[in-house]
Amino acid sequence: MSQSQSSFLETVVSWDGTQCQDNLDTALPRLIRCFQEVNIVQEQIGILKIICHSFLPCVEAIQAEEKLFSKLIDEVCGVFDKALDDIHQYTQSTDKKSSIPGINTSLQILLDLLEFLETCIYHMQNGNVALDWSHIHSLPRGTIHFLKGAYGHCKDSGDVYQDLLSSMSAPLSSLFKKTHSLQVAFLRLLDNIKLSDPVTEQDVLDLTQVCRGLFDVCQIVTSLDMKLMVTLWKAISKHAINNKVHVGQRLEVGGMIGHLCGEIQSGFLFLLQLIPQVDPEGAVLSQGDEKGFQKSLKILGFQMKILVMLVREFSDVVHGCEELVYSLLLTLMRLLPPSLSAQQIDEKHLRDIRQHLTNAIDILIKALISNRAFTEAVTGAEKVRSLTDGDSFPHLQTVLKVLEFLPQMPDDVQDQWVDPKLHPEDEDRLSVIDVVFKTTSKCSKELNLPIVLTDSMLSAKPEREVILYEVCCTRLCAFLGSLSAKHFLRAEGILFENALSHDFWCHLLAEDIWCFIIRYGSADLCRDHVTFLLEVMKQCWSFDLESPLLSLVVRLIKCLSSEHQTELIRRLSSEEDLSLLYVLSCCLPSFSDENNQNLVEKVSEKCSKILQEFTVASEKTQQDFYRMLNSVSCLCELMNNNDTIGLAVQSAMTMSLTDSVSQVWREMFISDWTDSSLLELCLQRLVLLSSHLSTLMENDVLLKILSVMSFLLLQGCSSHLHLTIVCFLKSFGKIRLTATPEQPQILKKFSDLFVMTLTSPDLFIHHHGLSAFTQFAENTIHESVVPDCIDQQPQLQDFVVQFLSKIPHTCEELSRLEFLRMEPPPDSNVNRERNDTIKTKNEPSSKRPRLMDNDSKITTKLGMQVKELVVVLRQTLSELENLNNTEDCNLSSHSWNNLETIHCKITGILKEKG
Repeated sequence: MSQSQSSFLETVVSWDGTQCQDNLDTALPRLIRCFQEVNIVQEQIGILKIICHSFLPCVEAIQAEEKLFSKLIDEVCGVFDKALDDIHQYTQSTDKKSSIPGINTSLQILLDLLEFLETCIYHMQNGNVALDWSHIHSLPRGTIHFLKGAYGHCKDSGDVYQDLLSSMSAPLSSLFKKTHSLQVAFLRLLDNIKLSDPVTEQDVLDLTQVCRGLFDVCQIVTSLDMKLMVTLWKAISKHAINNKVHVGQRLEVGGMIGHLCGEIQSGFLFLLQLIPQVDPEGAVLSQGDEKGFQKSLKILGFQMKILVMLVREFSDVVHGCEELVYSLLLTLMRLLPPSLSAQQIDEKHLRDIRQHLTNAIDILIKALISNRAFTEAVTGAEKVRSLTDGDSFPHLQTVLKVLEFLPQMPDDVQDQWVDPKLHPEDEDRLSVIDVVFKTTSKCSKELNLPIVLTDSMLSAKPEREVILYEVCCTRLCAFLGSLSAKHFLRAEGILFENALSHDFWCHLLAEDIWCFIIRYGSADLCRDHVTFLLEVMKQCWSFDLESPLLSLVVRLIKCLSSEHQTELIRRLSSEEDLSLLYVLSCCLPSFSDENNQNLVEKVSEKCSKILQEFTVASEKTQQDFYRMLNSVSCLCELMNNNDTIGLAVQSAMTMSLTDSVSQVWREMFISDWTDSSLLELCLQRLVLLSSHLSTLMENDVLLKILSVMSFLLLQGCSSHLHLTIVCFLKSFGKIRLTATPEQPQILKKFSDLFVMTLTSPDLFIHHHGLSAFTQFAENTIHESVVPDCIDQQPQLQDFVVQFLSKIPHTCEELSRLEFLRMEPPPDSNVNRERNDTIKTKNEPSSKRPRLMDNDSKITTKLGMQVKELVVVLRQTLSELENLNNTEDCNLSSHSWNNLETIHCKITGILKEKG
């Protein structure tokens, strides 16, 4: 410092207040020049102190920016940064102890600079004049710079000081306290600053920079002191929201929202660790930390409140944070009940979490529902396809809440969610309706359990607990009921696609919603839909009659008007297509009483005629079997409805049917009937129809049926076919066998079938087998079967007692959730694979006589010889089996003749083959 500068400083220090006021305009600028010219930090600090104590009180608040702050703040910030750099240099010294005095000196400089800035802020508040941003243009910039530097130094002190940290605790504590004091003063000043009228570009820029700067400071102090974080977020939200008209587009609120989402997400994961931990059996694994839980929950609740405020107020200008909000929503819903990924949480803690955190979920979704980026985050095609098991349920919850709010939104918002191609630049998205179905298919475990949610759709009523499926169905129905007519085509397409789905829940959901639409539509609408669906079934139905549209059509026909029902019966019963006749048979309970008996007579007459034609046909084509399958299926439906709607097939018709079915059984070669999927289906429906006619059948036919069933079970037939066999066994209790040579064989076969069924590892078959066995035991006159079964399998008696006592069947300890998790995921390609299997099975076998088309025959000389041989073998097989189990070695003359015939036929075949 020069001699003149030193002399000047000594002079001004001796001035009183009046002298300082009189010489303000000349002395203050010279002091500022002295500060800028000197190179020694201690001298600069001295000059700042002179300015603060002697001249600042003389400067009016509205002139302080022009006379002092604008000329001094940047240089003061430079001194502040140099002091921080000096500390870093000292801490890098190899001799750390010798660097302590230098560090203390630099820390004191920081304190002096903070004191200077705080004095300036207090001076601005003591002026008792209205201030606007033009009066403090430079002061906020310097204050934010100081806060970031000082708080950042305290935050990084562990890494900076390392071994010296314990020696520096006192000055660092002073630095933190002084920084906090500066912050308090600055925030109080901001509350008194108003925007000028008119608002200038510089005012907006200053306000925006202050809000951004406070956010930067907030990110630093989050790990230092939660109270500081709370105070800063209050200030940020207050000034940003109060002035959102001016700063909305400039503030980049998305970054703030993203930071809050990350803080809440990590804080929430920590919060869950503070809750007492218990295992599934209820044993306590850890006691938790109740005090820490309540403290952390309050902080998270405050952060969530700020997040909601920013999202709600700036929803139209936020950018880049939508994915983070979406991720936060998924995390909250995934880790809390009723999610299957959630830990066990007691009701008290769960209630607290909902009060402070999850109650805000609805507000966040409602605030972002018009945001295109949020729409893409929820409905993105790739996003939905790649959902994990843990995220599928919370994603479905999010979509259901969107459906709840959408009817209240403007048309353009609804269009954005319903139409995935609304904007050409849109990413690959799905309609929100489609998202519900695709996400539902991924939540089979939650739907099967089922998990329970609270539903508050009816605002006039209190919340009630409902299962997940009901929420899905009611929300979709309510949404579609309010949907604009321009979206009907898309909605109907999605419903039709899922009505054809082989996913159980998607199919059921589409069916229920379709019925809702028809129920509240016109009669003509119902007729048109039924006509359309029947035409689709007619064009696409495969021979197995398992169209996924069948149950939907049956339900819709019930909604038809009486006139439309009559017209439908007249039209379908006159068609040659038997698949549509099967639809009529399934719909018997849906028709009015006056139409039912007439329908039964028409269907039974036509089906009986087809069955008779099948029995007399010498060479049977694939089309013959297909027609037989349709007719038998129709007759099964008629018989099933006999007990429920009081209809009956005429007795003469029943006798005719019995004769035809008996003839089919007598002529059957079971090896040929398992050659393709079509034939197996025919066999299955034939067994089912025979169960309705069993009391009218002769003993030789019953023995043949039971022999076929034994063969099927020994060969390992499908569960579906096995259950059909159980239906036949159940009907056997009404049979009164006549005393013929076949009677003992029938009863023996019957007991063997029951034993194989009741020892099945398939619990479903086991249960239905027990039901059939108990009904048989109650009704039959052939009581010897029951002890015969128990003698073969002593455990059966315990099974029956448990069943009658309604005691669950004991098996491996497995919770329902564990069982569902073991189930394979639903396969979207199941239908295609199934069709491929059918095509493969329909390929002709090189070792069996193949089913030919209408123009081809299945006969060859060798084929007929083999078939005749099989017939004779089967007629003799049972007696040979009995001979093996007894000491009597005598065969009947009929059997000896059969054995001779077998010998001759085998010899003839071998000669023909050379």
